[in-house]
Amino acid sequence: MKKHVMKKGVTAIMAGLLIVASLSACSSNNTANSSNNSPSNNSKDSANVEVKIDPLGKFEEPIEVSVGRAIDTNYKFNGTDTAEDNAYTRWLKEEYNIVVKHTWEASLSDYDQKVSLAISSNDLPDAMRVNETQLKLMIKAGQLEDLTQVYNDYAAPRLKDIYESNPGLLENVTVDNRLYAFPETTLPSAPMTWIRKDWLDKLGLEAPKTLEDLENVAKAFVDNKLGGKNTVGIVGTGQGGALYSTFLTSADHFFNFSSLFFANDAYPGIWVKDKDGNAVYGSTQPETKQTLAMMRDWYEKGILDKEIGLRKSGQEVAISGESGIFFGPWWTPYNLQDAIKNDPEANWRPYAAPLNAAGEFNSNQATGSNFIVVKKGFKHSEAVVKMLNVHVSEKIASYNVATDGKEMTGQEIPLFIIAGAGDQLEYTVNTVRDYLDGKIKLEDIDKVNYGFTNDLALHVKDIKTEPFRDYDIQYWDQVKDPGFFAHIYSHLNGGSTFVDADINYVRSLATSKTKTMDSRWTNLKKLEDETFLKIILGATPIEEFDSFVQNWKEQGGDTITKEVNELQ
Repeated sequence: MKKHVMKKGVTAIMAGLLIVASLSACSSNNTANSSNNSPSNNSKDSANVEVKIDPLGKFEEPIEVSVGRAIDTNYKFNGTDTAEDNAYTRWLKEEYNIVVKHTWEASLSDYDQKVSLAISSNDLPDAMRVNETQLKLMIKAGQLEDLTQVYNDYAAPRLKDIYESNPGLLENVTVDNRLYAFPETTLPSAPMTWIRKDWLDKLGLEAPKTLEDLENVAKAFVDNKLGGKNTVGIVGTGQGGALYSTFLTSADHFFNFSSLFFANDAYPGIWVKDKDGNAVYGSTQPETKQTLAMMRDWYEKGILDKEIGLRKSGQEVAISGESGIFFGPWWTPYNLQDAIKNDPEANWRPYAAPLNAAGEFNSNQATGSNFIVVKKGFKHSEAVVKMLNVHVSEKIASYNVATDGKEMTGQEIPLFIIAGAGDQLEYTVNTVRDYLDGKIKLEDIDKVNYGFTNDLALHVKDIKTEPFRDYDIQYWDQVKDPGFFAHIYSHLNGGSTFVDADINYVRSLATSKTKTMDSRWTNLKKLEDETFLKIILGATPIEEFDSFVQNWKEQGGDTITKEVNELQ
């Protein structure tokens, strides 16, 4: 969402921004007649019997839903609980008459392979989570239930609100006016340029807008040794890290060099359209070669960190005060707390830069790659919709009793997907800013759908000092409310710039592996990473890029490109 390791603080953001509380759940005494729960039955009988549907009501009779599950073998369940039989599934059965059974289980690492085998053999559970490639294969094979009517009839207001606030999500899984899946949502992201503004001010420099500006600022920082004798210009990828985000790690914008590529209209690691509208791999395109040549030149000049790929963590250089420039997403201040403790005057500010030649701020788009699907012919797809309703809506009183206060995770919750309003961050930033400006009162905040926003507003006046719209470090109280400082500093300092930016997003045409990738991608990615790093470090000539492209194609790239195009 590769196993992408989330950085410190992102867990807190997920808990805050993706809170799925909404309208109070209806009483379980309001029931829907299970004999009329099937969309087909409902449409056939509608002329004779008007069925009142309660999206959060209890089915009159038990409905069994078989699923395929990914199991984290390191996860610790309570007592004798399992993924199939736990506090959540028992509560689901007791309060909603939904009985979840496991057709099969697979470890996290083996899950995708297990799903692919189920698809190829057409031996499918009633519902399961799939990736985008698997979804497209199942649609083409006619294996999926049309969920259009059941979604319209049974989706709870909260579920509909979530998808309506994420434009394009349902449209992306609708073919010939048939809805085939329920997609997860994602945190918005784009890599901004984080700069020590106190260093800019010391040298009388303006914030950079272009790549040329950025090069000049970094050179000035190094020449003037603002971080000491070992000042690093632009710090980024550490040991074992990636040079840029990819179609498998689309939201990985923390301490890498994606921004430099985007400013050259290069999109390595993702699948984009060429001039003829065909899918091509961005890492093999001329714009990527151009960026590598630029980075090679910057490395030679000392603009880029001389220890790219060697440092244990590029972040340590920023924390120590040796560097004043890196790239990262809006939530980066969660990870700057040690830097601020070391130097309370370190004024880290984000900028929507560098821009491309046309003045655009480019980024790849963070894409969710998980979808809930229902096999064709399953008679109770409304039960799957109701499971999602329950997952995203405010829980009834018995929930806390049943779970004994334990936070339920994707290991307990069947058919778990991340589901949050697409405007969570925008609402939070704008609402907190308006509250500080005196335009709204606390009681004006939508506490039901945006509870975390209300929490921030309750604490913000103890942390943000006047002028409220100036986010330089001297206008913050870092001591009075330390428990909320990182939250509010991140949302107002990083979030404001991100929300106000005009971002030109490019979405990868593929967000998951194709069949040939399963056996070839590891070696192809290794070839790519090693070649590109050698080019940047000057260990191999830029012309080696052309050899890389040829080798990539011959070693499976051409076949993979064909598969990606076939899925479009």
